[in-house]
Amino acid sequence: MQHEINVNALGEAIQRQREAKKLTVRAAAEQMESVSPSTLSRIERGSLPDLDTYMRICRWLNVDPAHFAVEPIDKAVSEKNTSLKKEDIIVHLRADKLLNQQTREALITMIEVAYAAARRNVLPNEAQSTTQGI
Repeated sequence: MQHEINVNALGEAIQRQREAKKLTVRAAAEQMESVSPSTLSRIERGSLPDLDTYMRICRWLNVDPAHFAVEPIDKAVSEKNTSLKKEDIIVHLRADKLLNQQTREALITMIEVAYAAARRNVLPNEAQSTTQGI
């Protein structure tokens, strides 16, 4: 199955990493080797990098290249099983420009905690929750 890159999430990840390391675009680009500052700046604004640049950025971010991969919307909608997975929800939250970083991370943490509780089967029973007014 073919996937696309979530360029918004990629750009945000680069910006967060640069800010965490207190790096300019130029300094970050130098660390990535063979990535120009102008290319890096365009990617931070949402341009799609070429494969070589993408791989260099992923190494610099220390993430698996699949981290930013998303299934194309038209294929996801056309398939019979359109349920979202935890990873899909997180990718969409990270790409949401309406939320600030703190809100995004809080929502992601809540989702991860809920999924972990569901795996351990410790979520409240819906019937109990309704009768107890929760």
